[in-house]
Amino acid sequence: MSANSAFITLKNVEKIYPNGEKAVYNFNLDIERNEFIVIVGPSGCGKSTTLRMIAGLEDISAGEIYMEDELLNFKPCKDRKMAIVFQSYALYPQMNVFNNIAFPLTINKYPAPIVNSVLFACDEVKKLLGETDWNTLTAALVNVMREKGSKDDKEERIATIFDLSLDGAKLLYDFCAKSAFDGQPSEDVKSVWLERIRMSETAELEKVAQSGVKLNERFCEVDSDGNEKTQIRKLTNYEIKKKVYETAEKLDLTAYLDKLPKELSGGQMQRVALGRAIIKNVPVFLMDEPLSNLDAKLRLTMRSEIVKLHNKINATTIYVTHDQTEAMTMASRIVVMSRGFIQQIGTPEEVYNSPSNLFVARFIGSPSMNLFDMKFDRKGMRLEHGDVSIPMDKKFVARYDEFYKEKVADFQGILENFDAQAREKVLKIMSATGESLSDKKVKKKENIFVKIKEKLDKKKNGADEVPKEKSIGESKLEELKNRLHTDGALTVGIRPERIRIEKVQVGKKYEGCFITKPTICELLGGEYSVHFDFCDKDVVARFDAKSLITTNDDIAVSFSLEDTYVFDPITCDVIKELG
Repeated sequence: MSANSAFITLKNVEKIYPNGEKAVYNFNLDIERNEFIVIVGPSGCGKSTTLRMIAGLEDISAGEIYMEDELLNFKPCKDRKMAIVFQSYALYPQMNVFNNIAFPLTINKYPAPIVNSVLFACDEVKKLLGETDWNTLTAALVNVMREKGSKDDKEERIATIFDLSLDGAKLLYDFCAKSAFDGQPSEDVKSVWLERIRMSETAELEKVAQSGVKLNERFCEVDSDGNEKTQIRKLTNYEIKKKVYETAEKLDLTAYLDKLPKELSGGQMQRVALGRAIIKNVPVFLMDEPLSNLDAKLRLTMRSEIVKLHNKINATTIYVTHDQTEAMTMASRIVVMSRGFIQQIGTPEEVYNSPSNLFVARFIGSPSMNLFDMKFDRKGMRLEHGDVSIPMDKKFVARYDEFYKEKVADFQGILENFDAQAREKVLKIMSATGESLSDKKVKKKENIFVKIKEKLDKKKNGADEVPKEKSIGESKLEELKNRLHTDGALTVGIRPERIRIEKVQVGKKYEGCFITKPTICELLGGEYSVHFDFCDKDVVARFDAKSLITTNDDIAVSFSLEDTYVFDPITCDVIKELG
């Protein structure tokens, strides 16, 4: 593979099921470190399948997935350094929150440097004695030694208070136990402890010298090249406990560690599922619609929490959802999919303000973009629908001609040598237009059998059947050629917030406005969603809720040409973007 700065790369990735159905087509994406990528699309578009291929839960039919230039295609799921959060929380009902979060750490082994625990502990305690006020240090130790509990509990308490390793805490506990002090110990005790540390270090260094082991400045064993040696081992109970409490604190779950899942709310269970992923301390988090089971208010809260968590732990997150609001509010970049094809990749601002086609324009935005059909009068340079007329400029006419010349050339190239790649290009266009290959005219069973017989006869006679995709491509080519010489219908779009509406006041003139009555006025707190009929379509605009508006009011509607989009209904690609 050529040098690539991307952290994760998906290159021509495809998924084909055993029955021949293709779920993902030619998926290409470069993901930078610490990005928050959201894959969004309707049910069945291939977004979850793509996520599962990245995770290693689904085999890749074609293409390659790289992580830091390492090929992941044949790497087991457990070795990919990724954590996944599913739509269902998948918590173990018999385990409390602590054990649910700790579970990944208890069943796996992790690489760890081989550390000389004696020298490391001595160095830790020596630094603690040198950097911490003696009275403050000993007062805290006296309190711990007076507490009820086992020796192990007190050692863990010392490790937590002074941020020591468990070996360092054991050494400090041993000093306290041997000194057997009840009140404030004198500075002489400190001297005794330092002398014991010196003697332990001297004895251990002699053993290390005799064994021939080499250590670095962190007391880790190193090879002849100075590289730290590692061992694959299970974490100790203290290491697990420490990680669980750190994770629980991040997610505000400390108070619930002893509770069972059935005693938690939906949001708390979701946080436990997140905690179980976070504790693995991996660089990549995969989330498959993790908020879909929550109520609206909790989803809003958890959206913010996930973004905060992503920023706090500096992870790379790939998030799958069908909710475009989640995509817009959470993503650093959005991947919009339909029927297994990528329709557009961009920042939320790019996808919202510059949709590449009609599918993206419809799918992204709440309320959705208003769309209505108008006829383009090229000679008169205007869009018309009944009495409604929108003047267009010469710039648009030039773009119109250029667009259709490009599309005719594209389709001629596709049909010239109609192979599998050309077929997929037609299918991608159909994924944006919403067209289906199924013949809707064939409804009766006898017609289906006739159709099958015709296919068998053609095969028997050696006649090649023209693929449906090619027929569709030829039909579209003819329609596109006609646009070069004749006027035709276009789809015009405008966002609800770009439409200006005003309550009609008696005596006031409203030049250039369309006067109508609302059909529905939906109060959404600080604003209304006002519905009205325009060009035989239901159109939505936003209106400030400071003023009362009802279906009995007359409204003046206006919008600027600069605020409109124009789409080609044949391919659904955008002809004119915003502005």
